[in-house]
Amino acid sequence: MVRKKVLRKVSTIVILCMLSGLSAGCYDRREIDDLAYVIAIGLDKGKSNVLKMTLQFAVPTAIGNGQEGGGSNGEKSSIVTTVETPTIYSGLNMVNNYISKQVDLSHAKVIIFSKELAQEGIHQYIHAIMRGREFRPNMFILVARDSAEEYIKNVKPSLEINPAKYYEMNLEAFKYTGFTGNTQLINFYLQQECTCSQAVATLAAVNRYKTTGDFTVKHSTAGNKSRSYPLEGDFKAGHIPRVGEVHSEIMGLAVFDGGTMVGELDGEETTYYLMQTGQYHYSYITLPDPIVKDKFVVLNVTQNRKPAHRVRMEDGSPKIHANIRLDADILSIQSGKNYEYAGNVHILEKAAEDFIEKGMLQFLERTTTELNADVCAFGKDMKGQFLTWKEWQEFKWLERYKDATFEIDVDLKIRRPGLIIRSKPAYSTKGEEMY
Repeated sequence: MVRKKVLRKVSTIVILCMLSGLSAGCYDRREIDDLAYVIAIGLDKGKSNVLKMTLQFAVPTAIGNGQEGGGSNGEKSSIVTTVETPTIYSGLNMVNNYISKQVDLSHAKVIIFSKELAQEGIHQYIHAIMRGREFRPNMFILVARDSAEEYIKNVKPSLEINPAKYYEMNLEAFKYTGFTGNTQLINFYLQQECTCSQAVATLAAVNRYKTTGDFTVKHSTAGNKSRSYPLEGDFKAGHIPRVGEVHSEIMGLAVFDGGTMVGELDGEETTYYLMQTGQYHYSYITLPDPIVKDKFVVLNVTQNRKPAHRVRMEDGSPKIHANIRLDADILSIQSGKNYEYAGNVHILEKAAEDFIEKGMLQFLERTTTELNADVCAFGKDMKGQFLTWKEWQEFKWLERYKDATFEIDVDLKIRRPGLIIRSKPAYSTKGEEMY
């Protein structure tokens, strides 16, 4: 009987303790309506202070109305404010002082640094952001080739009501274009701190073309590749030949040495970067017809397995061999040549392999001679050859990378010809071939 009373008292105490814990669970609650949700953060060099910080806020009432461009009364789906501040967190204090709701960063999708700021170094800002509990590690890092403030003000999506969704989908497009990368905050931070690789960030800009008559090839990178006309990847953000309602754009990568920007990659080089790092999914690749001049072949290329790297030292310099395996489907043959025929398909496969090998070798040589940045993380393969951490540190891979030479082996197999199994030339009424 006494034992039952003791057990009853103990049970009562345990239940009361559990209930008291639950009752205190909301002491620090913040109502959704009391928060101002930041979706983008821009950082430029300030004039009256160290930083100029731009915040883009979502307007939930406009987004909730479900009407393109804002609410039924013309309400904008986002608003932008800019302050000058010595640090990121002091800037947040200042913004909290003049808006009615508390700033919340837990839904921020991107943080954008101006090129000017990135070239001076952004490692101190990356460290500050990583310490903050509200910053999510899957935020994307962008570098605006002009002004971060200007870029944010020009983000006016025409197909998306929610600007946060626009950022999310646009920055994930590298999976089917190959023109940008997975430059999330956590990836950038780890690459910046690593002794065997270096970081990249997505290039962003505002397009300057007003009409199609303004298009020019002088801003493309085709000339650096000895091409008389640019292909789709021969551009960087800000110079894509296009006009439309959306003026903001992304294309290419900013390359960093530690936390300092040292150069840029165009869209094609970014595709090769993705292939070398195993992040490439699929995209359309245009190459010259191997037989008929001034005609093109378009392939839908996928990477069927991770790249294989072999790194060794020869005469004190790194020797890097990379094997890239790709699959492709034929999408277009402008010349009408029957490359689908089993006896001809190897001609197109060899032309595609040579095209990709040449471009990839030019890209990798740029990373050594011009950028001196191991963005493809070949150092990870080299690091495995050392027994101790001290030996690896003393080896100083990032300093030796500039002397690296490369051997590239691309193995591309054409699997399917699309919905046309045999190409034939078209004929005119005069009996002449139209191709």
